[in-house]
Amino acid sequence: MAMYPALRRRFENGRERSWVVNRLLKLRAQLSRDVPAKDADDHVLIATWNIRDFGKDEKQRKGFGPRLPETHFYIAEIISRFDFVAVQEVNQLTEWERVIDILGPDWNYIATDVADAMLGGNGERLTYVYDRRKVRFQNIAGEVVLPPSMLISKATVKFEKKKAVSGAQFRRTPFVASFQAGWFKFDICTVHIYYGSESGNELEERIEEIDRVAEYLSKRADIRMQSENRSLILLGDFNIVSPEHKTMGALLRHGFHVPETLRNKTNIGGTKYYDQIAFKIERGVLDYVDNVVENPRDRFAGVFRFFESVLVEEDEAHYVEAMNASSACRGKKYRKNQNPSGHIDYPKYYKDWRTYQLSDHCPLWVRLKVNGADDYLRKMRST
Repeated sequence: MAMYPALRRRFENGRERSWVVNRLLKLRAQLSRDVPAKDADDHVLIATWNIRDFGKDEKQRKGFGPRLPETHFYIAEIISRFDFVAVQEVNQLTEWERVIDILGPDWNYIATDVADAMLGGNGERLTYVYDRRKVRFQNIAGEVVLPPSMLISKATVKFEKKKAVSGAQFRRTPFVASFQAGWFKFDICTVHIYYGSESGNELEERIEEIDRVAEYLSKRADIRMQSENRSLILLGDFNIVSPEHKTMGALLRHGFHVPETLRNKTNIGGTKYYDQIAFKIERGVLDYVDNVVENPRDRFAGVFRFFESVLVEEDEAHYVEAMNASSACRGKKYRKNQNPSGHIDYPKYYKDWRTYQLSDHCPLWVRLKVNGADDYLRKMRST
C-alpha cells in the first residue's frame, strides 16, 4: 500500500520502526477481523469518526502533548479500511496533511473552514476523506444555514460581551456534499452537535440543534430522492445520550432511520451513543443493513474499538518518555501504580493521554450495497 514506504522516511531508527510495524500488524489483524473487506464494485464502506483535537497545538490539548508520528500511521491505517470517512474535530490542516500523505494519491479530502470560536466551534473543521477509486465527489458542497424561522431558540451565545438569548445558528455548522459510489448516489451531511451540559438549557440547545438539522434536511431529501434517486446520509457526532433519550428522538422524528445495528455505544468508555449514522433512503437498503450475521467480516455495521490492538494498557511503560515531555507531566517522576505527592498516577494519565493520541471516540461504520445493475435490468425487462 502507498502508506508503507513512508515508514522508512519517518522512522530511521530500526528499533523504533520495528515497534510501529508490530503495532500496525496487530491493528491490521483486528481490522481484518472486525471490518468487512473493501470490494471493487458491490459495496461502499462509510464511517464517521470524531478524532479528538486533531491539529490543535499543545496549549489547546490540556497539556497532553502533541501526537506522536506513529499515531498518524494508526489513524491512516484505520481510515484506509473504509471507502469514505466523515471526520469531526479537524482543526489546523498541517497534521491532517500528514495523514493524507501517508494514505497516498488515491485519497482526497474536502474540509470546511474553521468554525467561529465565538459560536463555540473551537476552530474545528468538518471533513470528508474518500478513496477516489470507489467514491466520486460530484462538485457540490455547502454548509447548512438555517432560515430565520428555524433558528436555535435555546442558544446562549455571547457576541462582544452581549448575550444573544435566542435566534442563533448552529455552534458548528453542518457540512453537506454530494457523492456517488457505483450506482449509489448520495448526499451526505456531517455534524458535530453542541454538547453543553447533561441537563438544563444547554441540553435543550443540544436537542434543538439535532431537531433543526434533521427537519431542515428531511424535506430536501424527499425531493431529491424522488427526482434524482439520491439518498441522504446524516452522520457524525450528535452527542446522543441513548436510543431512548430525547437526543435520539430529535433525530428520528423527521423521518430519518437509524438501523438497530447502528445503535451502538461509540465513546471509549462504552457508556454513550454519541456518534450516529441516519438515513433517508430506500427501505430495502436499511433492511439489508439490519441483517444479523455471526461472522464480523460479513456484518453490515459496527464500531471499531482500536485500543484492543494499539496503545494498549500493557504498552504504558513504552510511552513514559513521551508522556513526560507533555506539560502536564513535566518535572514529575514515573512510578508505576503509585501516586505519592509530586508524582503522576501514570496508569490513569496514560488512559487519558492515549485518547489525545488516537481519540476518545471510536469509528462507527456501515456497509451499503451500491451495485444496482441487476435491479436496473429487471426494471428494463418489465417496461
